[in-house]
Amino acid sequence: MQFKKLLSLSAALFITVALTACGDDSSSSASDEESSSSVPSFKSSSSLSTRADIDYKDTVHLGDTLRIYLELFKGDSSKMDESEIYLDSMATTLPMYLGEFPKGSRIKVFASTSNIESEQIRIKSEYGDYLQAIKAAPKTAARKDSVYRNSLIPSFGADSSATFRDSNTFVTFNDSHYFLEVEGEFSDESSMKLKVLVDTSYYKYTGEDEKISMKMNDTLRGILLIDNAPKEVSIAFSASEGYSVNLTTVGENIILYKLTDGDKELGSSKTNLDTMLVPNDSVNWSIKIKPESFSSIWTGPYAFFETITKARELEQGEYFSNPDSIMYPGEAYERTRPKDDIGTYKYNLRQEQFVWIGDYKKGDSVIVKHWIQNYNDENFQNVSIEILDKKKKSQATISSAYGGSFTVNEDMPEGPYYLHYLRLNSDPLDQGIPDSLRYVLQLYTMVQQPGLLKEMKFYDSEKDATLKEKVLAVGDTMRFEDFDFTMTAHSKTSWKVIGSDIAWFVPCKTLDYLNNSSNYKSETCDEEQEISSNYLIALEDGIGEKAELIAQSVADPSMRDTLTITIIAKAD
Repeated sequence: MQFKKLLSLSAALFITVALTACGDDSSSSASDEESSSSVPSFKSSSSLSTRADIDYKDTVHLGDTLRIYLELFKGDSSKMDESEIYLDSMATTLPMYLGEFPKGSRIKVFASTSNIESEQIRIKSEYGDYLQAIKAAPKTAARKDSVYRNSLIPSFGADSSATFRDSNTFVTFNDSHYFLEVEGEFSDESSMKLKVLVDTSYYKYTGEDEKISMKMNDTLRGILLIDNAPKEVSIAFSASEGYSVNLTTVGENIILYKLTDGDKELGSSKTNLDTMLVPNDSVNWSIKIKPESFSSIWTGPYAFFETITKARELEQGEYFSNPDSIMYPGEAYERTRPKDDIGTYKYNLRQEQFVWIGDYKKGDSVIVKHWIQNYNDENFQNVSIEILDKKKKSQATISSAYGGSFTVNEDMPEGPYYLHYLRLNSDPLDQGIPDSLRYVLQLYTMVQQPGLLKEMKFYDSEKDATLKEKVLAVGDTMRFEDFDFTMTAHSKTSWKVIGSDIAWFVPCKTLDYLNNSSNYKSETCDEEQEISSNYLIALEDGIGEKAELIAQSVADPSMRDTLTITIIAKAD
């Protein structure tokens, strides 16, 4: 094995410590921690004048796996190995400098030892304070019980094949210089394997204040000494319209989490918070975190919490100032939101849409329908659909199942109107949904306006005339797509384009003369039958009878026209 000289000998009565950097030991259980820990720069133990007078044996190279070899001084300095440092046989501690760290730093120590009796490893500040370990450590060599203490008790084994079985984490509560202290009974055969990882910005809150704040797209970790902590910690954060905020808060030894908007409580939990917030304006929220009142052998000395805020810029239609807009009445407007297979948009928690549905005058009547696809729409208790005026005041509500209507009366303003849809807790569908549409939220809005049209007629484009009657032979198929219409809107309407979709009906008696594969029954029909398919076939029972086909405008369901159908025998 190769060694490097770590420290020149300035005195004879010292233990020699050899530190060999071994890189990332593949056998080390600390390897997963390295990628997530920052290794800060720090000042040399001899570069500052206002320092405690501590005889450090070396400076630990943070992030490296080190092997330390110890030997007792025999009184002959000519036989001292440069790869080792010698110490008086009475020495019981080995201090090694770590660095100058701010409060909130997380120091994680991995260690295993060989031939060191009653060994323990502690982290100490130059002010003389030992740091309390976060995890409970074994109480005895039998390792059957554990206790919270200010030290790490490493396991046996420091050769090159040894793995790190033991580690513990320490947290700084003051800005200071810190060192690692190995305590025990040393011999010429003493050695140890060591790795130290430090993250100088891990805990942003260490219990000093009752009120703190955080930004969007931020992670705030806090640690509190339970017996010296505020009764409640308040974390303030804010957002403005046009953004949604995914909020998660978890912790240990926390007995209550509460989310508030000013004096209004939005929710609380004894275990965690996980919610999405969508402000209608600039909003200031607070998370109230209440730790345990007293520490115990079960809680340990600390309480912890981690709060994460993730802000997302909302899509068009997700907030009032940037609504979706229907193109024209009579045809369904579709909005397809981005796929949420990784949970960024959280449609399963909250779906919201604002849709401009037109400018209306007093006396106008409007029918509105709204529906979704690819997500569950059966829970009617968690959905609301309302009609808003330009001041965002609710003027009407409609059913999510059947739609609804409203009339602009004398007490309502003229001008733009909006649909506001909100649904909570709707799971994505998986049965019968193609992979391309799974986790894709599709929203549909339909507007109809009775009285929109002045006239609608069947039209014969070849003769450039109104079509009033059509002759079919038995067995002929009449396809609805072959019909044309003339439509004239009232001059007072503000719509530039009107949808041309048609809904088709026949009187119940006509079902005996015209029908299709749906095999509609006149006996179960009530006045009229809506035809959901796009064709009808002339039947033999209709010979010599007059059948009727009714076309109804989808844009203006009050406007209809009826075509008379004469059925004749099929020519031989």
